[in-house]
Amino acid sequence: MSLAWLLLLTLPNAPRLDCRGAALERCPPGLAGPACDLPCDDAACEVAVTCHANGDTYGLSSFGAHLFALDPGDPDWLVRLRVLRFILDHPTDLGLKPDLRAHDLGLASAPARRVAAGALQLLRFEQRWRDVPLFGADATLTLVADRAGVIAIRGSVVDGREDYAFAAAPAGRDVAEASIRAHAAARAAVDPAALRLVDLRLVAFSRARTLGWAAAVFRGPARVADVVVAADPRAPVLPLLYHVDPAGAGLGDTLAIEVRAEDLATDIFTAPIETKTVSTVPGGPLTGSASDGPVRLADEHVVLLDAAGAASRGEALASPIVSQLGAHFDAYPDTREYALQNSYYLLRSFYAHTDAILRGRWDSALPTIGLASALPPEQFSPRLVVAADPAAGLCGSASWCVSSAWGGGTEDPPEALQHPTSAAPYEVVGAMYLKGSSYAPAVLPHEFGHFADLFAAPGLMYEPFVCMPCAADCYPGTTDESLPLSETFASLIALWLYRSLYPAAGQAASCKTFSTLSLGENRNPHNEACRPAGDEFSRFLDNYDPACPSDEFDYPDLCDRPSQIDIDFDEGTGLCDRQIGYMVDSWFQAFWELLHGERCATTPPYTCTPLPALTAAPAADAIGRALLYAAQVSSGTYRGFADDVATYVACNHGEAAYLELNEVLCHHAIRPCDAPAPTLCEFCGDGVRTGREACDGGDLGGQTCAGLGFEGGTLACDATCRLAQDGCMSPGTGSEATGEEATATGEPPTTGDSASGEPPATSGAGSHFIDPGATGGDQAEDGCACAAAPGGSWWLAALALARRRRRRDRR
Repeated sequence: MSLAWLLLLTLPNAPRLDCRGAALERCPPGLAGPACDLPCDDAACEVAVTCHANGDTYGLSSFGAHLFALDPGDPDWLVRLRVLRFILDHPTDLGLKPDLRAHDLGLASAPARRVAAGALQLLRFEQRWRDVPLFGADATLTLVADRAGVIAIRGSVVDGREDYAFAAAPAGRDVAEASIRAHAAARAAVDPAALRLVDLRLVAFSRARTLGWAAAVFRGPARVADVVVAADPRAPVLPLLYHVDPAGAGLGDTLAIEVRAEDLATDIFTAPIETKTVSTVPGGPLTGSASDGPVRLADEHVVLLDAAGAASRGEALASPIVSQLGAHFDAYPDTREYALQNSYYLLRSFYAHTDAILRGRWDSALPTIGLASALPPEQFSPRLVVAADPAAGLCGSASWCVSSAWGGGTEDPPEALQHPTSAAPYEVVGAMYLKGSSYAPAVLPHEFGHFADLFAAPGLMYEPFVCMPCAADCYPGTTDESLPLSETFASLIALWLYRSLYPAAGQAASCKTFSTLSLGENRNPHNEACRPAGDEFSRFLDNYDPACPSDEFDYPDLCDRPSQIDIDFDEGTGLCDRQIGYMVDSWFQAFWELLHGERCATTPPYTCTPLPALTAAPAADAIGRALLYAAQVSSGTYRGFADDVATYVACNHGEAAYLELNEVLCHHAIRPCDAPAPTLCEFCGDGVRTGREACDGGDLGGQTCAGLGFEGGTLACDATCRLAQDGCMSPGTGSEATGEEATATGEPPTTGDSASGEPPATSGAGSHFIDPGATGGDQAEDGCACAAAPGGSWWLAALALARRRRRRDRR
């Protein structure tokens, strides 16, 4: 059905069909939809229908128009009322019979679930058929709305007038339980007595127009299947309607587990470390997998290998997955088993926290080896394979490192490299090699930062030249900085994880957090608690810069920017020395302030005060997202990376938050104090005219009908932040301007300069979105349109689109 959906959009002369294959008449100008009753006043607009295979309408999507008006702040009851009104007014568009009434619909009155999706918002409503809960995708009706209204509906609208089979006298619970056991046992080739059912319930199965019994089926701790059977009271074994084996979606049979791990709310730096039993990670349960009995510290996202005895990376990746009998990993501290289970819990927590931001935006690393991924971008999630405690060091001179591995090069790759589990072609995975089994607190979050770098965009943040005769110097301000920058980024991600997940270590006054993470000589936070004697904080300056606060050669103490003598001789990359990236305390101090939403005084005592706009974001979330965004578009220089962070904050949190961020970066000499925002971002619908918007709500930018050459009248702003001139009076006639007359008067003056070829602000529908391919702008991750500000680094945006990075082993 998706093919038909595309044809509707791409072939204007193709026959119009509804979801059941019936021919539809072409709509007259100004109308769209199956019933030609949806307003569509733009020549480029269209309403597309998506369908279930059984002929049900699964949803509507409007392009260049809105299905109905909706304000993001409307309360749930009003949203529900407007949804009902739309359904009642447009039953044919939704595949329903006419003469529909409100009580025929099963739209729950419970609060809608609202999900932010950048500039869009998803509103989810539960559906029922005559008070019976639905099973499957249609159990939820989802609205997709922008700032002006609803642009799409997902989910079949359930009509209570339709009769469902077996509703009068459904089969009983006992026969349903026996039938589900029988179907699941036959498919899994196990004894039905070995299976147990969870959440057995009567449901409405809308696609079959029947009532059924549904349950999740388990064998021991492992989930075997999800099953629905028809509630036919005449059948000794109820007919099978639905069977899904969840094993194909994960590493083995995923199941919930518990582990004893360090208590992140306590002091993790001082022995003895307090522990507790944990069963969750950010956003959900802690999961492992089962395989023929043992429970393993592995799921589709993180796999922990016991690499004891491995003398090579290949041997390490073929090592067995850490496992035991039972789903409760309860080894106590000072044992090897505890160290392994604690590492799995921490890495799984880091992954979940990061995946909440990058889900749907992770980038496959297959292009780095010249192959294309078979997975759509929105479906790809990377896997982290951790090889712990090998017999030999596998990271050169370092004890720990992150690289990549691939199972596609062998006929029978180790299970850990079979990603996705369901079938080849396999994806590149992140491979973390850890010397020993117990690590300093800073090791795992820093190394996880490299994993995030590897999959935030194809490859790593730097390109290894391996050409010492070509460039026997480190050139600051160029991409020579990219190698140490990759280490700085990993440490900044570690600081973000500390701030977000460690209630004790993440406190602003936690001085030990720096002393364990940084390898610099000035590694205390820039605040009064950690600098009671008023010691100077660090600046990102060359040691010989006149602005450096010390006349002594104290690098890397107070002034820690890479210099020409910091050459990477060890690895021979022709870049600046990797080790410098661990020592840039100026960056660590600045971002520690920002993660806490604080600015600290530049003279002792270093009293810190809140940054209101960033605190409201909140700060840790805004800065964490900005760091990940910068990894996706990094220019390979420290200044470029700082500009990328500033771009994200300005674009998504406004000018006030940008000014706060830049003030802190300025104190540490990371960005110029008077640097303007790198981008102008438009938020159409917020009531403030910005960027290339001609207007926004009541903010018309001082423009009037008379100023546009009309006799007078009322100038307004439409939902796409274009001037609506229909209320203006035509010169000489005193009547309202027609569409042609309004167009003939020309477009109003805006921030664009017609002499320079800048397009007018009112040109084209949806002018508040900029096509990066057409303008060289950068479409930010949260949907706002960004254009280079006057005097800004426009070339950074062009680089962001063209930039692709190779992978390489690193610490």
